Amino acid sequence: MSNRSTVLAALLSGHEMDRQQLIRDTGLSRATVFRIVDDLMSGQLVLERRRILREGPGRNSTAVGFNGRSAVVCGVDLGGTHCRVLVSDALGRPLIRSRDATPRQLPAEALARWVAERISGLVRDHGAGIPLHAVTIGLPGAVAGDSKTVVGSHNLEQIQGTAFIAEVSRLLRVPTIIANDSNLALLGERQYGSLPESETAVLLSMGTGLGVAISINGQILTGAGGLLGEFGRLRLPGRTHRLRDLISGAGLAAYARDRGIDVASTSSLFADREKYGALLHEVDEAITHLVSIVALAYEPRTVVLTGGFSDSFTGAALHRISDEVAATVGVRTVIKKSALGDSAGLLGAMASSLSRLYTALGVSPDHLASIDVDREQILGQLESCAIDEPKERKE
Repeated sequence: MSNRSTVLAALLSGHEMDRQQLIRDTGLSRATVFRIVDDLMSGQLVLERRRILREGPGRNSTAVGFNGRSAVVCGVDLGGTHCRVLVSDALGRPLIRSRDATPRQLPAEALARWVAERISGLVRDHGAGIPLHAVTIGLPGAVAGDSKTVVGSHNLEQIQGTAFIAEVSRLLRVPTIIANDSNLALLGERQYGSLPESETAVLLSMGTGLGVAISINGQILTGAGGLLGEFGRLRLPGRTHRLRDLISGAGLAAYARDRGIDVASTSSLFADREKYGALLHEVDEAITHLVSIVALAYEPRTVVLTGGFSDSFTGAALHRISDEVAATVGVRTVIKKSALGDSAGLLGAMASSLSRLYTALGVSPDHLASIDVDREQILGQLESCAIDEPKERKE
């Protein structure tokens, strides 16, 4: 099985190669490579591709490549404001995506049915009849270590408990992975962004709510109770307000209203720093406090900001916060915005589903990490991928 895993990992890069190159790249014997490729071809996992012309003596050969149409997978980023869905082939090449307003008024089981129907419809209409193998759903809340219970969701309260996860898993009838959306966004940054996999990094997901994810030695940290990294719950020093009340979209909007400030959106606060200077100073203090905490806890080389709320911070502001954190706690960390923007969580969900598929095919954890993903190709295809609109919107 280890030899099969080695060959699959080489082919799952999406590159076409002949058997001689596979022998060189894997270090396996000729007989082993030929036997494994023949077995994969018999199962339609590998297909013969173009002819390779060689100079000099020896016969020309035929390239082989992994069959991306052997399965489709799905990634979902379910947020408090929007729900994004991405369907890709077995090589992670996007086929169709969607972006809808999250029906926040629905109770847990009805919301689960809405999500499941959206996924099933996209696969049915755009999957060319290819079977769906795995789905990963990122949720805006803390998920217990057993992935069966949402233990907290400040901006989508109805998903708390077990009802939402149980119902959506039952309806999809394929392996369904449920995870915290911040953890998936960090996975997306590592897989398709600019973060080295082995680098210690922290991701601050600042959208409707606030989430924090941590990666050390190539592993994204999780806890049995699902609360690891939930720093947004912390109270600000000497106050009853929490960190999430100042550094999240919904939190800051509510905080501003309590202060008698009526604004259409939090972006309008940042657009007029002279008028709202005192309030924005509190925001700066809150994010500096949060980065100081994670700097002492994990000594990350990089802190990545993602989510719509993070767009309000300029590069100069992030550099100033980094300097202040270094001066206060003695840890120098680079604070930067996400290279993937709001696609990080969606791409992380897709990567999670691909890992589930590849594991089922026999790829070992070590070989999973060695798969050479063509980041630029995947991101380019995501950008150009068609966007599905629900029928009621089209009419």
